[in-house]
Amino acid sequence: MGRLWGRGVEWDEVRALLAHEADTPMGQEQALTLEPATESGAIRQALTETREGRQALAEAGPPPWGALPDVRPSLERARVPEALLEGPELAALVPLIEAGSRLRAYGRGAAPVAPRLAVRFSSLPSLTPLHELLSRSLTPEGTLTDEASPRLRTIRRKIREQRAEIVKVLEALFHSRGAETTFQDRYVTLRHGRYVVPVRAEALPRLKGIVHDRSQSGATLFVEPERVVEMNNGILQALTDEVRAALPELDTLVEGIGDLDLIFARAEMAEHMEATEPEIDAGRTIALTQARHPLLLAQSWKEPGRPVVPVDLHLDADRPLLLVTGPNAGGKTVALKTLGLLSLMAQAGCHLPVNEGSRLPVLSRLFAVIGDDQSVAENLSTFSAFVKQVREILEQVDDRSLVLLDELGAGTDPDEGAALAQAILEDLQLRGALVMATTHLEPLKAFASTHRGARNASVEFDGARLAPTFRLLYDRPGQSYALTIAARLGLHDRLIDRAHSHRSTQARNLQELLQRLDAEARQSADRAAEAQRRESQAAALLARAQKEIETAQAKAKEIVARAKAEAQALLADIKRKIAEEWERLKSKERSKRALEATRKRLAEAAPPAPPAPARTVVLTPSWRDKLRESVRMPEKTDVPDELMLIGKTTDEGRDLVEKYLDDAFLAGRRIVRLVHGKGTGALRKAVHELLAVHPLVESFRPGTPNEGGGGATVVELKVD
Repeated sequence: MGRLWGRGVEWDEVRALLAHEADTPMGQEQALTLEPATESGAIRQALTETREGRQALAEAGPPPWGALPDVRPSLERARVPEALLEGPELAALVPLIEAGSRLRAYGRGAAPVAPRLAVRFSSLPSLTPLHELLSRSLTPEGTLTDEASPRLRTIRRKIREQRAEIVKVLEALFHSRGAETTFQDRYVTLRHGRYVVPVRAEALPRLKGIVHDRSQSGATLFVEPERVVEMNNGILQALTDEVRAALPELDTLVEGIGDLDLIFARAEMAEHMEATEPEIDAGRTIALTQARHPLLLAQSWKEPGRPVVPVDLHLDADRPLLLVTGPNAGGKTVALKTLGLLSLMAQAGCHLPVNEGSRLPVLSRLFAVIGDDQSVAENLSTFSAFVKQVREILEQVDDRSLVLLDELGAGTDPDEGAALAQAILEDLQLRGALVMATTHLEPLKAFASTHRGARNASVEFDGARLAPTFRLLYDRPGQSYALTIAARLGLHDRLIDRAHSHRSTQARNLQELLQRLDAEARQSADRAAEAQRRESQAAALLARAQKEIETAQAKAKEIVARAKAEAQALLADIKRKIAEEWERLKSKERSKRALEATRKRLAEAAPPAPPAPARTVVLTPSWRDKLRESVRMPEKTDVPDELMLIGKTTDEGRDLVEKYLDDAFLAGRRIVRLVHGKGTGALRKAVHELLAVHPLVESFRPGTPNEGGGGATVVELKVD
């Protein structure tokens, strides 16, 4: 993105702040070397990923990175054919591969709020075979283990054979000449993944080998004899070869974890800054509202008593030149650096400490000439260094460039400096660049007030307190307040008065005019702030009143609805009771009529008994059976064993059931089925109420699943 000369806009400090939020060596390195993108698509993608990272943090918490070592140097060594990785280097790959598994699971859980990041998480390689091999072959410290795995039979067998040969060679040393005075003890052990033997310190010259460790007293050295170095290396070589074969997947895993760590570092920093996602402008508009310098903001976290004063920063194609004036230590350079830093941060995918709706264009280059960058080595003065840097800017600047110039026209004769500065600004405008510059020179203030495409702004100065407010006021040139500040700092009044007398009448008049304008502007600002406060207060009162009205209306509606519901429920209950009583009376009347009709039919069907005056006739059981047989009606074979009621009203259903029960009774049916369906249950309820009081019904029950379930009722009639 072009060159940031000298101290520039403190981009390195912002990258260090970002690296502090990273959790892995890979993410920290990416943060420290982060460069802004220059294509809108890449910028929007990075901003979206930061947004998803913030959403994932809110929903699922931070990713489970774990304590990951930096394995990249080991992987670089493994690329060399026949290179050998030591046990601790190989063991360090195990937590890396395990982190990949945890992160893939985290990505699946965060997918609903972070779909783009979920894809990144899912693309992390698993490397399961390598993980099994390393975790079974090495302890976490990198010492070789004795475990075997059937799944890895071939390579493990080779390792076991090699290990046995090493131990055999080492144990043979214990029986060699002079072993008693050479070895502290007779056992084989492991140090740093290598097979070693304990050797007396004074006997070391008699045994060629590599010292891997020593006892706490220093009397015992753990030595890998020269003869077994190569044999020890055979085991590690087999493991290194497996790592070498998996290098493409390991590289993808390392890079993927670093990329994700950087995204979540941006998300964490955005949360701490209470940042918002900026809009990317397709043109050349800079509109940053309530922008705060990120480094000052970070400093305020440690020093809450030093709040950061936000500024509004505006530039566009119609007015691409912004000239900021005002007293020293008033915030001009801070505003300049704020614009530069936020532009770089946005194009690096960072959310910004600005208000919602802030927007920035996509820059291809950013140039900053800020501070005293004179080069002692090149024997350049401040002005010479400035001219050299401006010359380089003019050779590269285009219509997608942002140029930041601090103390424009300083370091030389004010008249010539102002003329040169104006020419530079005009040339930058012709090349289409966006320019923000600070100055103390009066001719440049006049230029910005009259030149098309230029705009004045000043840092506000409180004359009553003789201190800057650090706010940026647009379309108003500022003053340096040099004599006022000098008087405040204790310079003798006699010198201040003499300085005033040396100033030209025009300069004094201009200063008085600017001071008057400043005072009027502050008064207007105070009145506007008071009006805004009252408007906000009135709006709050109106909102509270509106809320109370809405609450009262809601309560009234609730009371009316509750009363209406209670009335309807009461009315429905009364209607139900009346209907039930009416149905009971009708049912009782129908039952009486049905019983009477049945009795009449039975009486008519029975043969008359022979008269037996003055005698008592006793009917034996056999006679009763004959009588019963004689009065039984012939079966009506056309009466079905079920009645279909589906689609009928309750009144129609009751009438049909009554007639059907009479017919079934006369036909000699004992069990019948009434099919009423489930529906709302009203028809079933009416049928059951009728069956409960019907004189011909012995019992009734809901149908079994084979009989129609709850959609049918099975009735047993009083036939016998």
